[in-house]
Amino acid sequence: DIVITDIRMPGLDGLAMIRQVLADAEKSGAPAPEFVIISGYKNFEYAHQALTLGVRHYLLKPIDQQELSDTLDRIAAGKRKTEAEEADAKAQEQQHEAQRRNARQHFLNSILKDSRIRPEETGLTEEEILEFRNSSYLAFFVKVDWTEEGAIAPGLLEILKAVVEREETEWGCEFVSSPVQSGLISVINYPDGAKEAHPEDMVQLFTKCRKETDKFAGYTVTFGVGAEKDSIARARESIDEAVCAVKCRVRKGIDRVIFFEDLRYREIPPEELFTQDEKAGNRRAIGALDYDAVRSDFDELTNRLMEDVRHSPISAYALIEAFAALIVEVLGENGVDQSLLDEFSVQTELVMDRSTQEARMLQSFREAIGTCFRKVIAQRRQSGQAPIREAKAWLAQHFAGNPSLEEAAEAVGMSPAYLSTLFKKEVGIGFSDYLIQLRCEEAKRLMRETDEPMTVISERVGYQDAKYFSRIFRKTVGINPSEYRKLYR
Repeated sequence: DIVITDIRMPGLDGLAMIRQVLADAEKSGAPAPEFVIISGYKNFEYAHQALTLGVRHYLLKPIDQQELSDTLDRIAAGKRKTEAEEADAKAQEQQHEAQRRNARQHFLNSILKDSRIRPEETGLTEEEILEFRNSSYLAFFVKVDWTEEGAIAPGLLEILKAVVEREETEWGCEFVSSPVQSGLISVINYPDGAKEAHPEDMVQLFTKCRKETDKFAGYTVTFGVGAEKDSIARARESIDEAVCAVKCRVRKGIDRVIFFEDLRYREIPPEELFTQDEKAGNRRAIGALDYDAVRSDFDELTNRLMEDVRHSPISAYALIEAFAALIVEVLGENGVDQSLLDEFSVQTELVMDRSTQEARMLQSFREAIGTCFRKVIAQRRQSGQAPIREAKAWLAQHFAGNPSLEEAAEAVGMSPAYLSTLFKKEVGIGFSDYLIQLRCEEAKRLMRETDEPMTVISERVGYQDAKYFSRIFRKTVGINPSEYRKLYR
């Protein structure tokens, strides 16, 4: 911390020794000590050289004890002040860095939801808001596939996120990442030329992530890598490209890195395959719940798509989405319960997310249509069960207000005992259990679609005690609310 030295010494004098120490400190990056020179010479040249070296303490012999003590006290006080300033600066930098991370995370979450930060509202550019320091941007999608039914293993996405962010830090990149339904989206910001200088970085990162998924039976991982962009405003393009690259795994295969720039498929717009005239015929078959006719119509469309051997798998996804939207629209016009329509939409999303082969994805969608139609037909056959439908509709409106069986029975004009018996017979579970399921389904929707805290969500679904709500949710769904939110956000 402090070096006290004479000037006139044999071999290496004090000034030369100071120069050497300062040079070594600069080379190593270590802090330089404070120097106190003592000398029996009242020599201006010595003092001048000491000042040019940054030495602020020059004592003449004979040394006065009080003067030396005062000098050491001033040095110590200065060091304490410097350390305090450095600690304060570090704390401010950490706070600033946390704000930057939050801003970047908000940006990524917003563009994943198809909304954007509006820099015109602040008078700043997006780069100034987010404070990315480099000029090149690239997105990649770490997509996890698994063979078992149910949700992805809790914690796996967090493990992969840690691996990805640790590697990005080693690359010297700034980055922002966010878990999605079955994977992780990450946007990296790096200097020009860095990508070309390290072309194998993404493959090496894939290998490290694969080692983690290999620890879980039945899991694979595929990387989709978007093209490099020259501004943060175009980050959404790179994200979309990364997602497209991952979707192409249904043709190229899973367990690999797929670069969007390497894809050479021909993308066929859905309207080119799925014309308005054809939709009119499809609407009639869907409205009649004629599964054979609907399947035949869909097969005709997919066969036409498959005739082009260079067609992009993205076109198959787009075709499924367009056909599913038509089914939901027609069934909704025909009075089908929204719950069945929502269930079909969710199943369609799962088919596209979980399928790893194009032919299997198309077949799974056909099966989803058949399942939906059978449920609609079964529901219509039970149309005489109006009291139960009315009770469920009443509960859907009042579930947050702690409704009782007696209140529900009064609303549908039945006795509580008879409603309880009929409810369990037709629905398969008791009134109270159905109410819990209804509340948990609404809680899941709020966790997926909003950023509201758990205390607010628990109150909105009828539980004033958040801890009690957490216990009920875990018992019903199988995982804690916080774990569920991580899986679906």
